[in-house]
Amino acid sequence: MRSGVPWKGCAGPARIDVTATPRVAGTTRTYEFSGNTAVLGAGAAPPEVRGESLAGTRPRAARVTALVPAHNEEIGIAQTIDSLRRQTQPPDRILVAADNCTDGTVAIARAMGVEVIETVGNTAKKAGALNQGLALVLPTLEPHDVVLMMDADSRLSPIFIARGMRYFDKHPQRGGISGSYVAGDHPSRVGLLQRIEYAQGLRTVHRRAGRIHVLSGAATMFTVEALMTVARLRGSSLIPGVPGQVYDEASLTEDYELTVALQRVGFDPRCARDCRVVTDIMPTWSDWRTQRLRWQRGTLETLMTYGFVEHTRKAWAVQAWTYFRTLVPLLMVAIWSYAVAFEELSLHLMWLALIPVFMLDQLLASWRTGRRGRLYAVVLVPMLLYDLVQSVVYWQALSRALHGADPEWIT
Repeated sequence: MRSGVPWKGCAGPARIDVTATPRVAGTTRTYEFSGNTAVLGAGAAPPEVRGESLAGTRPRAARVTALVPAHNEEIGIAQTIDSLRRQTQPPDRILVAADNCTDGTVAIARAMGVEVIETVGNTAKKAGALNQGLALVLPTLEPHDVVLMMDADSRLSPIFIARGMRYFDKHPQRGGISGSYVAGDHPSRVGLLQRIEYAQGLRTVHRRAGRIHVLSGAATMFTVEALMTVARLRGSSLIPGVPGQVYDEASLTEDYELTVALQRVGFDPRCARDCRVVTDIMPTWSDWRTQRLRWQRGTLETLMTYGFVEHTRKAWAVQAWTYFRTLVPLLMVAIWSYAVAFEELSLHLMWLALIPVFMLDQLLASWRTGRRGRLYAVVLVPMLLYDLVQSVVYWQALSRALHGADPEWIT
């Protein structure tokens, strides 16, 4: 890696001569590095999957390191860094992992006084940039420390870190605390529809006590213990991937894959209601389609990789329901066509009475999206059309996942 800090890296198979030996509960841990991996060195005493308790033995208060992967983010990187510095509990360290940037991202970040590393030989996009950044920061941390991973186009609420740390103090078994994601403002129709979608989805997550499908890449806090446990168990019967890597670089949706991995090794990640993060959305339909195609395909491929196991059974059921639901409009058209052709039509007021109920639910779920968002949601039709278009993308994602087509990325 090339960086503004005195550290040397390597993208090839040669082992990097970097070790660290932080003291933890009377035990010495040694971390070694090879490529993008961070692994416990020989003879170290790794933590159990969830057996080792550090309560009452912490030598110091937990430190927070913010790691921001960035690829050509000169437009938003300054706001992202500023939101970190405006925290009521600022991070102890801010590190920007600049991945193959050709714009002013690196210069802006350095001008704002944060550490910057530039990835070397990375072809794994965000996952690779995060792994290279983690290989730098993990040796300096202890298991109870926290790493905040956030996108370079996201902004945190001022209490994000402070509230996240409180959650970890009360529930250390979480392993990961996801931010409550809010879509940023954008004047386009597709931007407004995404804003409504995000608001409705977040309402559902909060109603489920923070149980979440995926730890948001917009901003999520992890304990070092959780990250190192995943890295140590990569390539085992529990977690697929390259031994020593935190993020699976073969995954199209590294955030979802890491969520499943954490659950597999015994953690219970959740979404925190009051850890709010605003993230940019796709400004055009073309970008939106590419993003959703990658998200859905990555989800399906992750489930296929893990198989039908304890921590994926519910996700498989959700996917089955999702694809069944996409067929409902076609079934309705078929039923209506049959009724028009062969049956005597009649109007049942009971069904019409349900429409105001749906309208009210949509209104409440989208209340925070503003007047225009509430109007789009309450008339129902715009979101129905949005879901219909998304259904087409889902079937395209399924086809590509089954046939192994080349993935599409937003560059």
